Amino acid sequence: MSMFLGPIHHLMYNKIKVAAGRAQSIIKTFKDKFGEEAEETIKAAMPDGPIDFGDTPLEELLGDNPIHQFLQSLIDKIETAEASLVTALLYRFPDESGELLKEAFAKHGGETAKADAGTTAGLNEITSQLNQSYLEGMPCDPGGSFNQKDENSMEISHSDCLHKPKWDSVGAPADIMCGLLDSWVEGFAKALNPNAKVERGASLPKGSESCSCILTV
Repeated sequence: MSMFLGPIHHLMYNKIKVAAGRAQSIIKTFKDKFGEEAEETIKAAMPDGPIDFGDTPLEELLGDNPIHQFLQSLIDKIETAEASLVTALLYRFPDESGELLKEAFAKHGGETAKADAGTTAGLNEITSQLNQSYLEGMPCDPGGSFNQKDENSMEISHSDCLHKPKWDSVGAPADIMCGLLDSWVEGFAKALNPNAKVERGASLPKGSESCSCILTV
């Protein structure tokens, strides 16, 4: 692995671990609310339990596998597992799961952000941290573009959804999944700036030609 590619791949591994850890927040939220009922549903959706990389170094996990294909396989596995879990919970607890899922995603987003006590981050700091933590495919994939509208707002847009094929593969409702990721981003941003909020504009899952949301502080 070259000196140039090494840091990029380690950054990707960190983003993958962040995304994998979100399942723990979902599971805890539902177990706290529904107890054994939730455990049965979670076990059915994730027979082997949530994916946990622990402190395993990337080099050890990688072995002799090609790095690009290996990381892509982890992304596919993590996002498919999360979509399966969310879908199972939506079906099992239709009246309450929507709000509980938003709560779990936002909570994990807030826990992920690296907030400095006593300071309030601006847009640039928030988006910089998002780029270090939010999983949006591989570096070569067409990710989100950031367009600052004014000193207090940033538009984040996508011409393609890298998540939707994984959601579709397990029958997850793409519009709900998209909204949950917005909740994660808003929770992340609020940990850095309590005034932050995310408002969804266009949505590919709802038939728009692109996705966009506005992050304001």
